[in-house]
Amino acid sequence: MIVTTIGRWTLAFWLEALLLAGCFMLFGYLSAGFGPFLLFGIIASLLFVIGGLIFHEGSRNPLLLMLLYLIVAGVGVLGYLTFDSGMIALIVAALYFWRIQAVASDGISHANLQRRFVLVLMVCLIQLVIGGLYGSAVHSEDFQATTYYWMLGLTLGSYLLLSLLEYVTREHTIPTRLPASIRVKLGGQVLAAHSLVTIGYLLIASAVLGALALLWSWVKGPLGSGLYWLIEPILKKLADWAEGLSGVLGKDGRVNDVLDNQGQGADQFYLPVDQGEPLINLLEPYLIVAASLLILIVLTRYIWKRRYHKEGVAEQTPPTHDATAWTPLSESDGKDGSPLRDVRHWFKKTPGPADDPVRYAYYQFLKHTASRGMPIYRFETSQEYLLRLHRQWQDPASLQLAAKITDSYEKHRYREQSLAPEELAAMKQAVKSLRETAAT
Repeated sequence: MIVTTIGRWTLAFWLEALLLAGCFMLFGYLSAGFGPFLLFGIIASLLFVIGGLIFHEGSRNPLLLMLLYLIVAGVGVLGYLTFDSGMIALIVAALYFWRIQAVASDGISHANLQRRFVLVLMVCLIQLVIGGLYGSAVHSEDFQATTYYWMLGLTLGSYLLLSLLEYVTREHTIPTRLPASIRVKLGGQVLAAHSLVTIGYLLIASAVLGALALLWSWVKGPLGSGLYWLIEPILKKLADWAEGLSGVLGKDGRVNDVLDNQGQGADQFYLPVDQGEPLINLLEPYLIVAASLLILIVLTRYIWKRRYHKEGVAEQTPPTHDATAWTPLSESDGKDGSPLRDVRHWFKKTPGPADDPVRYAYYQFLKHTASRGMPIYRFETSQEYLLRLHRQWQDPASLQLAAKITDSYEKHRYREQSLAPEELAAMKQAVKSLRETAAT
């Protein structure tokens, strides 16, 4: 079980390692190339796997949690030695610890892997665009776009392989376990379907780019002639104005003396001034970073809004008959608020039906048992807590309800299986019956 869990975490850790490598390359902290991209991804994913394993086992042994903190500090020191920046080292250590906890709590699914793949793909495409515009103009003799193509190929190949592994290692809801050959065959069909979709996207993108190139070859000639026809009168006016100004200044003797170094100006000694690089060359890296950061912020905000908009739409489905078991948390529960505008959503994380109905039902169950003098301890698993309830409680009906609630929670939380509407309704009814039994 531990090997399967850590193995599934590794799928997400690998894509997140590639995402970090792409971001560091985008902002100039890592040299652009396929070798550094692959090496950074391997090292970062290994650190993620080690941290995830220690975090998984640390719930039972506090010493392992102390070891995890030491590893986080070591990652920060490694970031400082690599990038020679204390701020970057703190950011790397914080990201490392945050992502380990996030992957362990959110679980792994095909949708999670797809979101990570899209982020890595966007970062690599932004690098390709910046490299194509800046590298081909400034370092045309050294620029090679093949490096970015290899990075895109590694990202796409990783996603196709990881989607196959995610399907093979997924726990299905059927009671019997399929043979390995059938599971591999089904995974191969998933891989083939993804490959066909990817090839279709590439063919469509190539056709669109070819059509745009053909259209530009037709338009650039007449467009250039039209622009020249519009700008030519302005250029002639400027040339006439410059000739007139030159004629006026040519009649002034003082101007001629300055231009010919005569008079008092001939005796002065001038030191040559080293003007250095042009201002645009000095500001160019900062402008590129600012533009890239702006693009990432806009894309992230767009993805965030689409994700939570869908969740908000899903919440508008008609409630079931046992919806009266929920207790409103606040007056604004029924409102469809956007998390980008409602700042209270970021700071107030009280569990509720809108977040996760299964976890909320289990939370109500734990709240009820704690009110009866049986709180769950931090080091206890759900099964250990259920065994302790069996030793303390004498009511068979209450114990049966507690077992049903625990089984539904573990199926959703640890086996990563979605509950059917009937199962969710039965879990809610069990919580309600348990609370009513205690009240009587």
